[in-house]
Amino acid sequence: METQEITTQYSIISEKYTEFKDNQNVPARINTNDESVPDLFKEYVYAVTGWPVLIDSHTARELSTLSLTIPKLLHQIPSLYFDNNVKKIRDFYFEGDEMSAEFAMMCHKKNIETGCRLDLTYTEDGFKILEANIGSSIGGWQIHSFENLIRKFHSELTENYDQYKSKNTLKIYMNFLIEQILSKVPSIKDTINIFIDNGFDESDLDPEFADQTSLLFFNDLFKQELAKRALTGEAYSGNVSELVLIGDNLCFKDVVIHGITVLSMEIKVNTSVFRAFVTDKVYFPDHLGLKMMGDKRNLAVLLELAYAGKFQPEENQLIIKNIPWTAFIENKNIIFRDKEYNLLELLKNNKDQFVIKVARGYQGKDVFVGKFLSDDEWLEAIHTALATNAFIAQEFSGSIDFLAPNAQSEWTPHKLIWGAFGFGDSYGGVWVRMSEVKTDVGVINSATGAVEAIVFEVADK
Repeated sequence: METQEITTQYSIISEKYTEFKDNQNVPARINTNDESVPDLFKEYVYAVTGWPVLIDSHTARELSTLSLTIPKLLHQIPSLYFDNNVKKIRDFYFEGDEMSAEFAMMCHKKNIETGCRLDLTYTEDGFKILEANIGSSIGGWQIHSFENLIRKFHSELTENYDQYKSKNTLKIYMNFLIEQILSKVPSIKDTINIFIDNGFDESDLDPEFADQTSLLFFNDLFKQELAKRALTGEAYSGNVSELVLIGDNLCFKDVVIHGITVLSMEIKVNTSVFRAFVTDKVYFPDHLGLKMMGDKRNLAVLLELAYAGKFQPEENQLIIKNIPWTAFIENKNIIFRDKEYNLLELLKNNKDQFVIKVARGYQGKDVFVGKFLSDDEWLEAIHTALATNAFIAQEFSGSIDFLAPNAQSEWTPHKLIWGAFGFGDSYGGVWVRMSEVKTDVGVINSATGAVEAIVFEVADK
């Protein structure tokens, strides 16, 4: 199946629709309380369909290229757009806090690679990148834990296992994590210990109990991957504030820590962690510079740089093709579709064509889709954006319709959001969230009711 064939608006199982759609044994929503599901996900809070999304190798390669290229281009923004000027970076990303900007640039210049998940929609004009989520807290990797259960309902997939493959995103990430720690912490010999900041603070009740199952799951996979390298180690969890310097080493209690991942949205770094990071005692991808890389205004910056020819020709072309028109919301004149407009007037008069979103939001929060709002609600969103100076306007990129089963197992049109993972030079696969067209409210997110689906990449014949 070539990429353009997706635009037939056929179905999530592609040309297999007529062959498989009448399989009554496939649940519209799986029950995750199955013995094949890890304990951590037996009470999974989001709806998951029993049907996979099938894509061919051509489409997988396109998603791979995007998910590996965009993070590397984002990393060039401070130098290409701001000329590494701390005062400009301070005013743009850090609300005038020069010390934070100084520390962030110190971290950024260490060239630390971290995980990225692009959220994309597939339009009549191909894939469009809606946002780039950066750091350890990106979700979506959980879906692979349901693969064995989903395969139980599809004998045709089990019998042709080699033809239908799902990327184990967490395993790919785990290998990436270990390789990064080995490359960034020269003092390591035969042991790697990692610390997972679970986002709890002192007001939480019994955080050790709440995090126990998650730690066991993560630690088991971590040890498996270490063993393949003849290494030992352990994963620990808690609050990053518990880490302290003992001599030259960063420690959790009396254990030397070599890598830190932060799973909470708010990153709080103490002095010990910062010192260990800058002296190469710990791999810390969620450092202070991450606030720059995760800002949604960067898509507008990438477009501006691409139109100015600041990247390689093929990179400029990729940006212009795959990032929809995006601009910071200010009272200014802009170019939209080769014509000059006042941005505020353009938004006010064409609300159905645009989306307004906050620069550092998550889970669909503070996203305003014009075609689903009244005129008054849209004007209020514009006023909010102007007051805070931290919003972007983006051309609405509507997903084409894909046939997928709704909650009643009826195959109806759905809108899809694709989450493609990149870890350094490793493509981590893709995961889908979908919403039935007749109930679509514009924001397609698991936290707001979208249904999750596993993706199988189909090998070319």
